[in-house]
Amino acid sequence: MCGMKAISRLYQIGLTRQGVAAALDQTTHSVRLYERGERFPSKQPYTALVQLAESRGLTLLARDFIEVDENSG
Repeated sequence: MCGMKAISRLYQIGLTRQGVAAALDQTTHSVRLYERGERFPSKQPYTALVQLAESRGLTLLARDFIEVDENSG
């Protein structure tokens, strides 16, 4: 599956799609599009995403925002 790893990392620390959407002031549909790599967040939600992660003790790296193929080595 291809998608933005940053969103899945937030799920791994216990956040839900609804929680992420609320923190980004976005819809759950938008978060799903980010998660799938079908859309990249604009400046405001991108900044909110980084701040959300940092508030939970998670540091997101540049590689967490690029589309990754989890089936490749």
